[in-house]
Amino acid sequence: MKKFILLGGLLLGRALFAHDIIVFGKNDFLLLDSEKPGATPVDATKATFLAAVKTDLAHPAPFAAPFKLSAPPEWGKTIAGAVGQIEFHGKFSGGFFVRVTLEGLAADHHYILTLNGNPKLAGNERLADPVPGLPAERYFDFLTATTDAHGHYEATFAIALLPGPYDVRFYVKDTTDFKIVLYHDYFKFAVE
Repeated sequence: MKKFILLGGLLLGRALFAHDIIVFGKNDFLLLDSEKPGATPVDATKATFLAAVKTDLAHPAPFAAPFKLSAPPEWGKTIAGAVGQIEFHGKFSGGFFVRVTLEGLAADHHYILTLNGNPKLAGNERLADPVPGLPAERYFDFLTATTDAHGHYEATFAIALLPGPYDVRFYVKDTTDFKIVLYHDYFKFAVE
């Protein structure tokens, strides 16, 4: 069975930036820019999601207004000059469709991109993992990204998620200490 796992390459320092990436699940993703003939998933749910993503990329639906990513409060760490933004579809079939742009981060460095829930808000129970020490709060580290030589990263993601409403945070975490360096507080979207 073919696997669409590129995590090993990321952990070894392979840079991913300015790409279209489908995240089917934890450590299971497809970089569309390098898709080879015959790389269509055998799993029907994944194949349907891939088709929906390709359709949107060919004839893009408008994104909602961009949300700025900023330095977190006291529970994170500040990197001087680091900024970012996310733009996303308010609704998407099979998952969350988002464009991520990051600037001013450390050059050629790994960062974890995360959706983080809250047990009192929608979608928390549909995220992959419990937060250590806070088991009712859940999160999904959907990709480890590598900035370019100028501290820039840009990609469009289609992240397969269970259907329903979501009200989550977006985090960019440093892989050296797992501290949050950029975030956007709660925002809403729906998976159809």
